[in-house]
Amino acid sequence: MTRFKKITAVTLFGFIASSLAFVTSVDAKITVELEEPDWQFVLRQHHKDGHHERISREEGEFVKQIQGDLQAGNFSRVASAFEAQDVSRFSPRLRELYGQVLLNEKNYALAEQVLLGVIKAIPNLPSAHRSLSMVYLMTDKLAKARIHLTKSVELGIQDAQLFGQLAYANLQLGKPVTALSAYQNALMLEPNSKQWSQGLLFALIESNALAQAESLLGEMLIDDENNPQLWLQRGQIALKQGNMVKALASLETALSLGDSSLSNLISVAKLHVSDGSAKRAADILAKHAKTFTLNKEGFDAFSQIATYLAANEQWSDLSKLIQAAESNVNNFTTSQVATLNVLKAQLAISKGQNKTAISLLTKAIDEAPDHGEALLQLASLYRKQNNIERAKMTYLRAEALTHVKQQAMLGRAQIAIDQRQYQHALSLLRQVYKSYPSRSDLLSNIQPLENLVKNAI
Repeated sequence: MTRFKKITAVTLFGFIASSLAFVTSVDAKITVELEEPDWQFVLRQHHKDGHHERISREEGEFVKQIQGDLQAGNFSRVASAFEAQDVSRFSPRLRELYGQVLLNEKNYALAEQVLLGVIKAIPNLPSAHRSLSMVYLMTDKLAKARIHLTKSVELGIQDAQLFGQLAYANLQLGKPVTALSAYQNALMLEPNSKQWSQGLLFALIESNALAQAESLLGEMLIDDENNPQLWLQRGQIALKQGNMVKALASLETALSLGDSSLSNLISVAKLHVSDGSAKRAADILAKHAKTFTLNKEGFDAFSQIATYLAANEQWSDLSKLIQAAESNVNNFTTSQVATLNVLKAQLAISKGQNKTAISLLTKAIDEAPDHGEALLQLASLYRKQNNIERAKMTYLRAEALTHVKQQAMLGRAQIAIDQRQYQHALSLLRQVYKSYPSRSDLLSNIQPLENLVKNAI
């Protein structure tokens, strides 16, 4: 009999550890969300391109007619003037001007048509390629934009805007390494441009040139230390380097400077749970409870961290989260209300208030019948109260749910061991191992049970 008790105790410990493993960690995937920079692209005209073309007297008169509006930037009037003419009879140079006017008017479809006609007439006209590349940039046809940007460089246009635009197209097309030299050329021509510095930083990070990115970012922070986006990028680099402490410090600085995007709040909280202070994680969630609890992604993170606190018996922090969440409970889905009641039940259990906990868990299951964690918690409570039949029935109900089936079967196996029904426990464990072969740790429980059953026979 003593031998049986000893083996039962060892097995009991193994089952409890196995069934709780899924609630003691927080999702390790941590990311940083960065705002898309406000890219400003300028179309610069280059008249000295080696292409000289005489225009007719009629065209000369037309140019004089629109000159004033062109200089004043009244492009809609210029466009109307072109539309009143038979543009197809104009020279390529004048049609190019029309294309540029249409570009300024954001009539991209017609601008593309006109400029393609110009390039067909004069294939190596740099300014036409440049204008057409801008059409494609504005319409997010980046592969086409890159073709004409590259052609513009080949035909002799060398300015910061062109290099910067070419770098942008390469970066957005998933070619960060090829974007590096173009951004460096843009910075060489405009060394004080924040836009090109930011672009180069993005390209360095995306191409995993982290040491260079860190160096450039250090320079940028000297000039703009209160920019939360720069601190977020510092955090992103640190995450890629596996430096969680530096990542956490960077994201905290961004938070203090006004960044409050949900994704980054989640990342800060998760980093605190894994590498910082769980109490600080709880403070962040409580302070931004509305942001977290009124969004599915946010609520999932809230629930994960709260469950982690419960599993690690940090009841004061868990209580703080529950109180913060309850202020928004009227906006919760039934499933979210159920999750909150499960957390409240765990807090009640910590205070020895099992009757309250059972009431909360029962309510959670009524609200969300497929809430696996509520079923497991309730079954465990029944088992501790020696209400075996109810515990079995609750575990059986949980087994119908794929995401908690394994834990529910282990719970029933534990009950069988408690009742010294070793053959039944062994059968359940074998079923679990067959369904989840990765649980090789169960073999250390199965073998002693097999010996017990064999000896009993």
